[in-house]
Amino acid sequence: MSSAAIQFSLLSSELGLIHAHGADAEKFLQGQFSNDLRSLTSSGQGQWSSYSTAKGRMIANFYVQRVDDHFWLSLSSSLVEIVAERLRKFRMMAKLEIENAEPAHGLMAIYGTGAGKWLAQILGCGMPEHENGGIVRDDWVVSRLPWAGQEIYQMIAPAEKLAALRDALMRSGAQEASGEQWRLTAIQAGVGYISLDTSEKVIPQELNLEVLGGINFKKGCYPGQEIVARSHYLGKLKNQMYAVSASHPLPVGTGVFADSMGEQSIGLIINSAASSPGQYAALAVLRAANIGETLRVGALNGAELLVQKLPYTLPLDMPKEA
Repeated sequence: MSSAAIQFSLLSSELGLIHAHGADAEKFLQGQFSNDLRSLTSSGQGQWSSYSTAKGRMIANFYVQRVDDHFWLSLSSSLVEIVAERLRKFRMMAKLEIENAEPAHGLMAIYGTGAGKWLAQILGCGMPEHENGGIVRDDWVVSRLPWAGQEIYQMIAPAEKLAALRDALMRSGAQEASGEQWRLTAIQAGVGYISLDTSEKVIPQELNLEVLGGINFKKGCYPGQEIVARSHYLGKLKNQMYAVSASHPLPVGTGVFADSMGEQSIGLIINSAASSPGQYAALAVLRAANIGETLRVGALNGAELLVQKLPYTLPLDMPKEA
């Protein structure tokens, strides 16, 4: 195994952490999120999920890692306080605390072929072999993320423990990568994160959360559940998330245009990163009917977007339930 293939990123510039814990944490959060928290039956397990308005528009999406009655949500750092405050607003008499976990705790991603074996050697314990599996030791938790085509682990730990792990990884020959490099890796895996610039603009399926395992259609009520279910069962989905590229920067939240639709936007940029000198990669939610046209970002005369292949089946190409 080559250490050059193993990268790690401290994610404070990209993601923040919400820590929800208490006797009623599962019951309360189960009624708020798009996925089924009850399926997380062992400590360290994780899942994609989302939090929406009553109209089904995503306020945020996140990866949830569970440790007993403690739930850790990793989401865009720009949305931590907004989501935490909104959850507190609807908490009523439920027995749980909802906190911004930083700066006391932080997030690290460790990724690359053989990352699990490498991390196991550093930490002295086995790593989860299956996607969404996890392991808990003392005051840290590691989950294997379900990123297509990537072996990647996400660790939550006290800040001082992450600092020590960073030093150990560097001594072992692993390479520290920037937050933008991690973001590019997420884009290549087709994993998008809603941020302040895109909050309340798309529904969960439009971010491909159905494919990524972030929606449970049988779990019962939560805000926006009726809209999400209608799009699924009645085949009303018109937009989905694509990988795109361009030779110009692709600002998050910028509209995408097609000639046939004139000045009406057919989508927007969700996440973006520089992919090489003078080249940029992004994830964009786009109207599927326009994908065969020339697409431009920002305006009808803006930079041309090229649609790229994602490493998984898109929602509109999935077999439909009978």
